[in-house]
Amino acid sequence: MYHRWSRPFISTVLSTLLVGAQSVTAAPSNSTQPPREACGTIVNDPDGAFFFDATLVYECLTSVPFNPAVATRFLRYYNDTLSFHSTLSYLKDPPSTYQQPSVDLLGGLQSLQYAVNSGSFANQYEFEVALQLLLLNAHDDHLYLNAGILSAFSFGSPFDIVSLSVDGVETPKVYIASDVFESNAFTSYEPSAIKLINGQDATAYLETFAAGNVAGSVDPDTDWNRLMFSFAQDIQGFFNVFSGLTPFYPGETITIELENGTTFTERNLGIYFSQGPTGPLETGGDFYNFFVLGFLPASFDPNVDFADPTVVDDSPTTVPSEVVTPPPLSWNSPAYPEIPDVAQPDLGLIGGGVLSGYFLNSSSVSVLSIPSFDVFDDALSTAQTTVTEFIRRTQAAGLQRVVIDLQQNKGGQVLLAVNIFKQFFPNIEPFGGSRLRAHHATDVMGQAITDRFNQLSPSDSDFAILSPVEWVATTRIDAETNSSFASWSQFFGPVISTGDAFTRTQRFNFSNEIFVDSLIGNEGNFSVISTPSQKATPPWAPEDIIILTDGDCSSACALFVEMMHHEAGVRIVTVGGKPTTGPMQAVGGTRGARSFSTDILDNNINFARELLEGTSDADFLPNRTEALDIFVLDGSINLRDQVRRGETVPLQFAYEAANCRIYFTPQTIFNYTALWMHAADAIWTNPGLCVAGSTGYATSSKTNGSSIPPPVPSTPAFNIADHVTIDPDKSNSTVDVGDAGELAGDLLSGFCTRTGFRFRECREAQFDSSFMCKPILRCFGDTAVQLTAVTTCDNSRGSSCFTGFSDGHCVIEQIVPYIFPDGEVIDVGVGFCEPNQPSQCNSCGSIIGLTSGSSKFAPRQASRQSRVPVAGRGPTSPFTSPIRAPPAPVPNTGRAPSRAG
Repeated sequence: MYHRWSRPFISTVLSTLLVGAQSVTAAPSNSTQPPREACGTIVNDPDGAFFFDATLVYECLTSVPFNPAVATRFLRYYNDTLSFHSTLSYLKDPPSTYQQPSVDLLGGLQSLQYAVNSGSFANQYEFEVALQLLLLNAHDDHLYLNAGILSAFSFGSPFDIVSLSVDGVETPKVYIASDVFESNAFTSYEPSAIKLINGQDATAYLETFAAGNVAGSVDPDTDWNRLMFSFAQDIQGFFNVFSGLTPFYPGETITIELENGTTFTERNLGIYFSQGPTGPLETGGDFYNFFVLGFLPASFDPNVDFADPTVVDDSPTTVPSEVVTPPPLSWNSPAYPEIPDVAQPDLGLIGGGVLSGYFLNSSSVSVLSIPSFDVFDDALSTAQTTVTEFIRRTQAAGLQRVVIDLQQNKGGQVLLAVNIFKQFFPNIEPFGGSRLRAHHATDVMGQAITDRFNQLSPSDSDFAILSPVEWVATTRIDAETNSSFASWSQFFGPVISTGDAFTRTQRFNFSNEIFVDSLIGNEGNFSVISTPSQKATPPWAPEDIIILTDGDCSSACALFVEMMHHEAGVRIVTVGGKPTTGPMQAVGGTRGARSFSTDILDNNINFARELLEGTSDADFLPNRTEALDIFVLDGSINLRDQVRRGETVPLQFAYEAANCRIYFTPQTIFNYTALWMHAADAIWTNPGLCVAGSTGYATSSKTNGSSIPPPVPSTPAFNIADHVTIDPDKSNSTVDVGDAGELAGDLLSGFCTRTGFRFRECREAQFDSSFMCKPILRCFGDTAVQLTAVTTCDNSRGSSCFTGFSDGHCVIEQIVPYIFPDGEVIDVGVGFCEPNQPSQCNSCGSIIGLTSGSSKFAPRQASRQSRVPVAGRGPTSPFTSPIRAPPAPVPNTGRAPSRAG
């Protein structure tokens, strides 16, 4: 049976987006709409729709003109950016057991420049696809670029899919997700599996589709899982790649043939992610000016273009209800038990909580669910207390074994991962070694900024700001000596490995309170046990704990698994993967130690240039503000590799198999209680439940190298030159950089540039009841106060004004009683989140300064927008703290929200 958009597969994400946009806006049937105006049709949709026909979106994208001079300047800028990416040499020449193709990133940029010189790109879309395809093949969640016209759109199938085995033993098949859900675990009827997609074998089609559209995974099994619907992803408000985060145009339609002979064809979707008011945007040229160059149209009028004039601000200034709705106590998801036994306060999609615990009393097993480490503000401290409470109550209940569920954990706060590990194993000091790529620019910056830091006293205001900065060596610990580095030069090395140079391995100094407080950005509300107590007794032995992953584990999640598995000896079960037998890697996302915002990198470079002014090193790199012509909404590189004690190969390139692999089944795909029991039984009761050939490959510090050698893939190198046309007679020609400068100067005449800030329009189709319209002081033209959609908030624990669109504070408008389930009543202040106010606006309305919080290391600019406009907990900004590892989104050419840290 096939049911388009059948519940629950209008997921949490889609149900929010479809409010006010109940149907997909299709291209005119007679194609009378000129393609050059397709962009205006989308952006100016009167209903504020988000879903459009994929072909209409493609017509818009391909109508955007290409300027080779601008592209040339950007490639030069981005080449300097990628020189800081830590894995360049290993990507070019990876170990034989690396499961993805090799790729030469810097060589790829050179090939793109040759293609630009050859006139290969007919439009901006072709250029951006080639660039994003190159970055996608680095298979690193920490490497992404959210810029240009591709930052405005993604594509998707009109239905979700899942992959499962009918009995846990047979090879999995692919099904329409809603069919499986409505079959009630195959008890009401047995759905028919998908046989063909667009005339190709379903498995072969999806493997090819994953290879060309899934970014960030070091393992093809994780690529496969990222195509599938998952409730562990849905509760966090994210699309999967197949049905919402496809980066490149997949074609006009998708045709499905089921095994029972049923065939149907549906139109693919294009999803528009608004970046704020565009003004009177109509043509592809307008789209280029706004999304590529960051210019507002000359005719932009904030009084007309900012807000929908048909919407009247009738939002109440006070909360009408006398009782505040209690914070959520569960995920309200069919896959999770209805009520957790332990729950972090404010648990839920729009709350600050993410952790929950469940007692499976019939089996003496408890489950700690950690779908993310990406928490902030009060939720950071409640996360650690929730784990403490989970351990206490599990022991009090006499439950002897623990399953830690990390499905869909994209990472987040590194120190939260360390804290949770230390709660389970207080007697082990985790290694956590990492290193930078040691090239000339790194050396110049580090020497200058470390010297500046060493001149400060702890009482100086900049001391705490600079303490955790990447370019300060003397606050880090030398992994070899276990003492602080004495100087930058001692830290820098370099150490040569695989034809490249790296710094000496560093570790965090958890005993340095200023460093930890600055790193976590939450002074006084968080703790990391810095010194292991050999007398401390872990609450459980490692053999009584297992970790469950679906491979989609990145960044801070990867570090947590490394500590739990490699250092403590906890076993891992991985679920899903391609429809094959054999092992599967436990961590398929990035294992890098530091996602680093390109915006912060630019500010760091410019800061170092200022410190070096008047010296021969001052121009070690061009001024980053002057070098960047295009508007970058967000971007990141992997600044530091994670490496093990005494090793040189980054964990990103190691083969890390789980102890056991299991398939999803009809009974477990949408019932996580059954899934947890299945994983527990596979380890502790019936090893025969493990997929054939999947055991014996895992390694840890406890295995003494006795594992089966990892599989060696036959994956040819990825070469972007194979995907673009290069004229050998023109490939060595150059474009005068001055041409781009003159072009930008001409375009600036009569145009205003966009600021980095993003605010939500007061249009009912674009936000739900968790927002309200308020007059906010803004920088848009001459009018400073604009109606702006801001989130509601209260002064209870877990409520945060960090929405992902702006920093700010909670303006309390009313005090109301809050009634707890046990009858206790407290007074709670409720109101709205007011962003930090601009202190000065230029003639175009761009923000020049802020009233507070601005620095060269933490510029108060917009965080990467959530790819889905849902209220509450947005993606954490890479600009909140100079050192805080920003989450990297579900990788979709760098455009999706990844929660990697």
